[in-house]
Amino acid sequence: MRTKVITFAILLLTLCGHSQVLVSYNKSDDVDFSKYNSYQIYSLDVKDIPEFKTKKTGLDFLIGEIDKQMIARGYEKVKENPELIINLGVVLTEEAQTRETDIRDATPYMGQRNYHWESEEIVVGYYTEGTVTLDLVDTSKNEMIWQAVSAGALSKKREKNKMKVEKAVQKLFKKYPVKATKN
Repeated sequence: MRTKVITFAILLLTLCGHSQVLVSYNKSDDVDFSKYNSYQIYSLDVKDIPEFKTKKTGLDFLIGEIDKQMIARGYEKVKENPELIINLGVVLTEEAQTRETDIRDATPYMGQRNYHWESEEIVVGYYTEGTVTLDLVDTSKNEMIWQAVSAGALSKKREKNKMKVEKAVQKLFKKYPVKATKN
């Protein structure tokens, strides 16, 4: 297995695939989300990461989906002095899909006295699995206040991934604390 680790960025794709998407959340209990009004996505420059150069379009799409979710919750995206910074991370791994052999896969018995057969795992295919982490950091305290993590398999089709990314980002924000409107 070959593992690529790219922190600071999300690829369009860890959020989907032929297996289900798993999502987990972590939130600080004593945080009042209504006091935050602005955010910024932690800037990164991917042009120096060879594996990521071809994924720039996917990253832009993913960031756009995150922006939609934040704006829908009443936040303003700013370039300077944000109250929240969104830090993105992704881990991609090449995985092998396996199946267990059964007695039908055994070689024919030819009469040897000490014949022995054992079940084993055999590789039937390969796929890319990814894990995306979304951290929200309070800039005044430099403290993480909310985190969502999603893991799943990627599709080989770009358009299929776009639809899945859209749904996956919605799922990432499903349990985001409601921001109370100010009177």
